[in-house]
Amino acid sequence: MFFYSKENYVSFVLNLLAKVSKENNRKFTQIQIQKSIYIVYAYFLLFRSAICKMEFETWKYGPVIYDLWKEQTKFKSNSVLLEFDSNLDEQYKKYEEDYLVCEKILSFLSKLDCWDIVQICHEQTPWKKLYKPSKNIKITDKDILKFHVENGENFFCYLDFVINKV
Repeated sequence: MFFYSKENYVSFVLNLLAKVSKENNRKFTQIQIQKSIYIVYAYFLLFRSAICKMEFETWKYGPVIYDLWKEQTKFKSNSVLLEFDSNLDEQYKKYEEDYLVCEKILSFLSKLDCWDIVQICHEQTPWKKLYKPSKNIKITDKDILKFHVENGENFFCYLDFVINKV
């Protein structure tokens, strides 16, 4: 699965989050959404193949996509209204294996507390080395790959185990 635009990738993940939200009766804040999008992106980069071309910024609570933040900032710390689109969902189900991996990651993350996800992003991603208050430094694919080579056994290895367990 590859997305030619970050907007399509973000729409796919938001739609899948809406599905997971509905199935698990969970709501997501802007912070959880931003971190979930980052974690899916980084997982694919590390264990499968790049899912699209994106850069995240280092913000106080972890990796952020600025354009999405602008769009969702009206929700502040409240749950973001996510609407599931079955047509969009069907469009991506043809990539069955990748679709299921994304769904498993988001289902796993939906069971975690918002601040646990922030902690993961603070300790288990390049954010840890790059963050400088109010600088919004870009996190590139190279940064993600380098961090995980230098920090072997980490959350993403555990996530890979969870996804691939029999």
